[in-house]
Amino acid sequence: MDGRARLVQLPSGVVARSDDFPTGFRQLPASVDQLLTDLMSVGRGAAVTRALTDVYLTDDPATLNVTVDIAGLDPATLEVILDGDVLTIRGGRRRPPETTRRVYQHVEIDWGPFERRVRIETPVDPAATTVTYDRGLLQIALPLAQRPVVARVLIGVRIAG
Repeated sequence: MDGRARLVQLPSGVVARSDDFPTGFRQLPASVDQLLTDLMSVGRGAAVTRALTDVYLTDDPATLNVTVDIAGLDPATLEVILDGDVLTIRGGRRRPPETTRRVYQHVEIDWGPFERRVRIETPVDPAATTVTYDRGLLQIALPLAQRPVVARVLIGVRIAG
């Protein structure tokens, strides 16, 4: 070999530089290569650990607003639950079916179920709450109330479009 690194495609489809691994690594059975690929992506696909969330108050009318960035959500899996002072948002994002072989260069998108909990610091009215999902953003508007709700309430979701 002339000492220059070459790009090598491993059986799992991962492309690596030949000087990134010891001699003979390419000859490992495909099953071992797949195991290593799976280990490098531990946590991926199991659950979205953190959906980006904004929580803010507005007035006229007085409302606590929660915006959650969850693009690609499967609307059929979405649940919004107010349990005392905790708002729970859960759902799932399904990986699109692979119709062709893929060679990933970079992986950041989490697939599978997720759950996000937000502590609500002020009393809200779950009966007047509106929830909409549009273009990847879940918008929850919780009107402020005089007294806190102590019951567990499943809040309906309207899907835009």
